[in-house]
Amino acid sequence: MVPQFSGNAYIIEQKLLALRDTFGIKDRNGNQLGYVKKQIVSFGPKFWFEDTQGQRLGEIHGKVLAIRPTYEIYTSQGQLVANVKKKLMKLFGQTWWMEDPSGQEIAKVNGNVLAHDYYIQDMAGQPIAQIHKKWVSVRDSYGLEMLSPAFDPYLVLSYAISLDHTQEEKHK
Repeated sequence: MVPQFSGNAYIIEQKLLALRDTFGIKDRNGNQLGYVKKQIVSFGPKFWFEDTQGQRLGEIHGKVLAIRPTYEIYTSQGQLVANVKKKLMKLFGQTWWMEDPSGQEIAKVNGNVLAHDYYIQDMAGQPIAQIHKKWVSVRDSYGLEMLSPAFDPYLVLSYAISLDHTQEEKHK
């Protein structure tokens, strides 16, 4: 668990005037907790989390040679903690899932693309978190609410960044 992300509500906002894709992460009161920045040159999308002093907190690596959108989530020490994968085809909405490093599913993510709402549930169907993308906004902005204190917010924040990147690539 990343100590900066130990709350239950976050706002993720994409910065407009930045050389690279950069997101600010704030708590519900608007206090800046950290940033997510995209590496400019890399083989596949790579993002890193950093605190407000610039210290790395973790990374997300998107796989290039994969059948479906796949992202690996790492700690600041380089330890793989989860994989996020997207189902290839679904008639309505989107389905993603998270796996631990051994390949065991730990959460399912269902989304309503039309409403920009995404729900994360554990394997028993219990709610973990909700992510809502704002409809009318100059920049991408997400509200994230943790519904289960037992699940690591860092993993849910990483999912939101992975989702945003996949949606952005789809619209290019």
